Amino acid sequence: MTAVGSCVDDGDMTLSAAAERARRLRDRLHKPWIDEIDGPLWPQVVAETKINFRPPFEVLSVVIINIGLALGAWFFINPDIVLNHTALVFLPIALASWAYADVPATNLFGARAEQVLERMDRPVQIRRIMTVENIGLWILISPGCLLLSLGLLPGQHEPIISIAICVAVLSMPLAYLGLAAIMAPLLPFHPLPWRERVRRRDTWLRYSLAITIAYFGLTWPASILAVTPAAYILRYVGQEPVHYLIAAVLVTPWCIFLWRAGLHISTWIARRRGPWLHDFLADPERG
Repeated sequence: MTAVGSCVDDGDMTLSAAAERARRLRDRLHKPWIDEIDGPLWPQVVAETKINFRPPFEVLSVVIINIGLALGAWFFINPDIVLNHTALVFLPIALASWAYADVPATNLFGARAEQVLERMDRPVQIRRIMTVENIGLWILISPGCLLLSLGLLPGQHEPIISIAICVAVLSMPLAYLGLAAIMAPLLPFHPLPWRERVRRRDTWLRYSLAITIAYFGLTWPASILAVTPAAYILRYVGQEPVHYLIAAVLVTPWCIFLWRAGLHISTWIARRRGPWLHDFLADPERG
């Protein structure tokens, strides 16, 4: 065998190994409940929740890392805040906002490209897939933030505000999920093993942009959209503790509306970008 032939064979073997790793990753990300997407909603949510709490804990690990980063930033900015119960009451909202801010909320198409591709011409099914994955992520994060709010309740001088925070950590993240869903057809990317992602420099820009938007480009707009009605209530009605609770309760249906609106906008964009999305999702090599 010539040196050139050896190099070609080695290159083919490298490409074959990378393709095999990518195939195994796609198989691992395959979700059986999507194959029965026309079935009842809640069994699908249960199946999605079981996946999130099952090895290799891909979504759970992302959430834990984000919570760790949020805690580090919270206490780094002001170490005295550990003892400042007045400010600490808002920690659950900060954790809830940051925990969602990552690709599990935005890459709803690329992560399961083959299964989404099969249903690209059925927007109701695409919307159901996003709904189930959003609810699964919500179950993973918001109840824990609620428990933290309840745990901080005994140390607060204004328990009604703490109760308002409990309501907010359950509803406000829905606004972020709505905005994040809009990113699904705009900036999808295929899951790749980390070694392959590092080697494929042509995927760095897309992946970095997706991460940056998830972390920094959506959190503040979602927060502003979510709290705007509450801000008007507090400004024109009053700022007594009970008004905070009323504002949190009234904002809940608004956040649900933002979430559902985001899902509908996402499927509308997917129809508009149908040919491009079809080509992209069908080609895992595009990273």
